Amino acid sequence: MKKIINILLLLVSVSSFAQQDAMFNQYIFNELIINPAYAGTKGMLNINAIYSSQWTGFPGAPITQSLSLEGPASKTVGLGLHIINDHIGAQGQQGAFSSYSYKIKIDDVYKLSFGLAFGLSYFTIDGNKLTSDIQDDPAIPKTFKSKLLLDAKFGTFIYSEKFYTGFSVNNLLTSIKESYDLLVPVQSKHVYLTSGYVFDINPKLKLKPSIFFKTDFKAQSNFDISSNFLINYKLWLGASVKFGYNIFNNKSLDNSLKHSAAIIFMTEYNITDKFIVGYAYTLSTSVLKKYPGHEFVIGYYFPQKIATKMVTPRYF
Repeated sequence: MKKIINILLLLVSVSSFAQQDAMFNQYIFNELIINPAYAGTKGMLNINAIYSSQWTGFPGAPITQSLSLEGPASKTVGLGLHIINDHIGAQGQQGAFSSYSYKIKIDDVYKLSFGLAFGLSYFTIDGNKLTSDIQDDPAIPKTFKSKLLLDAKFGTFIYSEKFYTGFSVNNLLTSIKESYDLLVPVQSKHVYLTSGYVFDINPKLKLKPSIFFKTDFKAQSNFDISSNFLINYKLWLGASVKFGYNIFNNKSLDNSLKHSAAIIFMTEYNITDKFIVGYAYTLSTSVLKKYPGHEFVIGYYFPQKIATKMVTPRYF
């Protein structure tokens, strides 16, 4: 029992120097969760819900729910709303962000979107769930504590019908404020880079490789290399290799956290042109390999009101 409590303390306290933003596996179908410039790029109003459970069965493991709504307000403006509920051990975070994007036509194929998001993040920590070997440890609260912070995000997104690349920065405001105690750590800026392309193998088979990079320059950086097949415009089948590496040589990072890896198997099915469901299974290759991860996605596209050249189904 003491070992489990110590690991839970590690999961909570590591957020003071590790990457803190919630992780998702199926971001490749809804990048609004990491990039506000994505709002409106699909050309259709859509709603997307994600439930993610990492290391299922391990006490205190991360559990995250996300709900996003985005679409075009005009041919050049996109709007979005993203709500998130994230828990890890005794620590929790709830947030709500509204996004605005402005699109510029580069040529007949490519568009460039700039995006901003503003919102609030509510951080909590329940001291009743924590214990320590150090008497009167100042890092361990004895009661329930909370903090509300204003935050902002910025992103760019270049895209065509079959190609995209995005850059975004989160936690623009929270990281400029000092933490007056150790109860809710200061959030670090997170930088995201994403890119992907859709290849036509034959009229009924598409291949979409994609890459993902995330870092806060303090903890290990995260990389995803994914490959997904679209079969008969209905079924997505794919896999992703996720790994982390301490490329910025942070000497304070524990050796056991410098390298991590996981394999994700994912699928998404277009039940109709407007309704999709998805699932991802995570097989960790780290010390937590006995605890798999599960992620469920439900999405719905509302009827179009604005003329668009985007096709059905959406490739990203």
